[in-house]
Amino acid sequence: MSRYKCHGREAAALVLALAGAAALLAAAGCEPEGGVKLTIVLVEYRGPEAAASAERLKNELTTQGLPGVFAVEGAGTSSVCVGRYASWKDPEADAMLRRVRVIRDSAGQYPFAGVMLMPVPEPAPENPWPLEKAKGYFTLIVASWEAPGRMSSSVAYANELRSRGFEAYVYHGPSKSSVSVGAWGPEIFENPGAVDLPGAKLKPTSPVVIELQKRFRLRLEGQEVPHEVQPPYLGRIPGKGPLVGPTAAIPKALYRVSLFLVDTKTGLAEGRARVSGVAQSRQGVPVLVGTLVKQMAEAMPAGRVARVGAVGVLATDPDAAKDGADAAVFEALLGALRQTPKIVFVGPEATRQMLDAAGLKTADIIRDPRPARGLAGLDYILVGSVTAFRT
Repeated sequence: MSRYKCHGREAAALVLALAGAAALLAAAGCEPEGGVKLTIVLVEYRGPEAAASAERLKNELTTQGLPGVFAVEGAGTSSVCVGRYASWKDPEADAMLRRVRVIRDSAGQYPFAGVMLMPVPEPAPENPWPLEKAKGYFTLIVASWEAPGRMSSSVAYANELRSRGFEAYVYHGPSKSSVSVGAWGPEIFENPGAVDLPGAKLKPTSPVVIELQKRFRLRLEGQEVPHEVQPPYLGRIPGKGPLVGPTAAIPKALYRVSLFLVDTKTGLAEGRARVSGVAQSRQGVPVLVGTLVKQMAEAMPAGRVARVGAVGVLATDPDAAKDGADAAVFEALLGALRQTPKIVFVGPEATRQMLDAAGLKTADIIRDPRPARGLAGLDYILVGSVTAFRT
């Protein structure tokens, strides 16, 4: 766990560190200790071409005279950063922020307008036990990290649990890494048929789950939390869609998916920036979305990398909403964007913050993206819709 010197506010700093709030730490006057450095993260690439893309950008910026550019590479990720600083209030960091935010690309855009000072990214380690591949719908969350070093810490703890005979998994989210134990279906609850019904209160009755909840203490940033404060808790395994009814089966349907790549200059999505297709089942949604994203990427201007922010997906009918098809499409969309070398993917949380700063609501932009015209920091925003047709 990273340590911070906070000028007499150690208790407050601990709370902030557990929340992963780097900006709040800075505001509280906390400085990194123990050699922890800060940097300006320009771009994070994901996918098989991440390292090559990062190397190209690093070389290009260095050639243009930008000092202190470096890359941090990990398993399937690579971040391009500039500068190393020991304080949130370092005047050299402020000067560099002002400098990189006004850099223009060949199309006259400002690709780094939204960058900020943050801890140096950690090299992402290989995850031998990804939660997404677990066979089940629910898992018991026993630990989580948000501070720098979260990925390494979670993999190390999962390795420890595996060595002790527990079925441990690791999940890396956009800002948090977690470790969980076990993978089960709805049979662990008192009323399996109530799973995913609105307002249903689920009570686990499985002896295995109850015993694990008693045996473990929840860990936050490596520190055990008393049971009376927060015990380990059941969570949904990412990527597993809603369970419908007691059979836990999603009704057969065709899903028409439409994606709209909206140019923030014009507020419009023209030509091949509007793509759509039909998936024959829920299982076919990721393949369809990957194909649609590839089509849109090919239609983007050649010779430049664009910043694309993901906003959301609208379920246009009750069946699509009931099936959770909007969430499935959005999850597949995020995965496809992370693996597209031609773009700089800006996650939904960062995109929401940009929309908030412009006085725009995410829910409104999903329905009508035209008001996003002139949005600073992004070249395009991506919205989608999905309609279900029962078969």
